[in-house]
Amino acid sequence: MSDRFHRGVVPFLSLLLTLCVLLSACGGRSAVRHAEGDVGYIPTSASPVSVEGVEADAFFIYDYAAEEYAALRGADRLISPASVTKLLTALYALTLLSPDEVISPGDELELVQDGSSVAYIKAHHELTVEMLVQGMMIPSGNDAAYVLAAAAGKKLDPSLEGKQAVERFMEGMNEYAVLLGLCSSNFTVPDGLAGDEHYSGVEDMAIVAKHAFENELLCTFGGMERADVIYASGHTNTWVNTNLLIDPDSEFYDPRVICGKTGSLDGYYNVVILAEVAGKRYVVGVFGSPDKDARFEDAIRIMDAIAEKNGSGNA
Repeated sequence: MSDRFHRGVVPFLSLLLTLCVLLSACGGRSAVRHAEGDVGYIPTSASPVSVEGVEADAFFIYDYAAEEYAALRGADRLISPASVTKLLTALYALTLLSPDEVISPGDELELVQDGSSVAYIKAHHELTVEMLVQGMMIPSGNDAAYVLAAAAGKKLDPSLEGKQAVERFMEGMNEYAVLLGLCSSNFTVPDGLAGDEHYSGVEDMAIVAKHAFENELLCTFGGMERADVIYASGHTNTWVNTNLLIDPDSEFYDPRVICGKTGSLDGYYNVVILAEVAGKRYVVGVFGSPDKDARFEDAIRIMDAIAEKNGSGNA
């Protein structure tokens, strides 16, 4: 078997197998509830938190102490993860790359769509893997996501450059998603800015967020309001977090929020957070709020409902 055949056909067959697993496990394009015994399965509380007034299409509350959902809405429908995808992109890339590796961007930057949220990374810059993760978590840089994906894709196949390496990375990321227990998802791009073929389920995103917020780098950067950064190449920049829940100057600031990640599409807005409410830690995910502000209002309503359930008001 030639090297060219191996590089071209084997990754394709691997991706095809992954997609077959996804489709067979989830009954096609419909999201389904994870079943007991499945990898990543999370049970639902027999006494769930009652949440009123949330505008989002779907949400979850994961209780770390109880290891169960304290509430779950929309588990039977597909959702658009948008930039929440970057949590999985970073998690998978960090299985292939060391945080201190220095990365030089390539033609993968041409894949960044106009109007994207960016970290202002250019081809003549050099950044460490850790800083690329930071650029994804704070300003939600789509450019950082593509550069990181290309670097990790080259680890999977050193013969590839830029755009092709991103494609190889996405094949591996879908395989990694299955290993984590995701069964209603298909990811086509590392930044989440994509069409109908890039989708997930609420339970799948809960698994991703749980793993992500257990990662020190992701949680640290997801909790930073802003950062003045110096690239490995000596270039400087200032990044501001897109998550207003951690901005003390924002009307949506909430000290209960430890870290988080936003996601935005036209008319469809998401936020996932790690929060401490009434002395306990929860992961809250909100998907499909109608505008940018509504996602933060929804998250606050959910935290207030958790506090009320615990008999502690909105503390």
